[in-house]
Amino acid sequence: MQTLAFSAELVSKRTIQVHVMHKCPIVSAGLSAILSMQPDFRVSTGPCSALLRVGACVVIADYESGIAVARERWRQASGYSVQPVLALTYQVKASAIRHAMESGVRGYVIQGCDASEVVEGVRMLSRGDCYLSPMAGRLEAEWLRRTPLTQREAEVLQVLVRGSSDKVIARGLGIGVGTVKSHMKQLFQKLGVSTRTQAVIKAMDLGLHEPLENMGGWNI
Repeated sequence: MQTLAFSAELVSKRTIQVHVMHKCPIVSAGLSAILSMQPDFRVSTGPCSALLRVGACVVIADYESGIAVARERWRQASGYSVQPVLALTYQVKASAIRHAMESGVRGYVIQGCDASEVVEGVRMLSRGDCYLSPMAGRLEAEWLRRTPLTQREAEVLQVLVRGSSDKVIARGLGIGVGTVKSHMKQLFQKLGVSTRTQAVIKAMDLGLHEPLENMGGWNI
């Protein structure tokens, strides 16, 4: 798709330049069509290299591309992202949202949302604000409200994610099965779940588990 660059002299001060660089061609085309309907938006499309020709604007990208652009802009501007990035993605885990925002992404919208959310996100980013779509905001709020796990509860959770039994967890941690059950009960309460499967899913959604290769000393 050809990139359309707009000269600053031809665009009024109230115009918001938007650059769409989503990896999915269908999503990119749909975004361009929807955003072009806004009278104060000037939309361009193309790869990351095209940003140098577009100038200051709000960038809409997929998850990976958005993080890459945000990090690059951050480095070039010595701590300030010149082109605010809004990620439009299917990534719905709280850990993914936190990672994107910590990488410099300023807006986060879940694919399948109403078009008005994208438009609102673009306007907010153009004003220097951040934006989380309602679904992304709920996930982030849930993560912030969570009760922190103790070190031992976190250790139990890491092995639980692997599907280990209480006996295996007890042997690996050097504690009794009864103690494991006690930690498991506390885990369920803090995660707001009632089964081991639910606990694993919730832990993965919140990004509370670590890669098992980082847990040395396990012979399970």
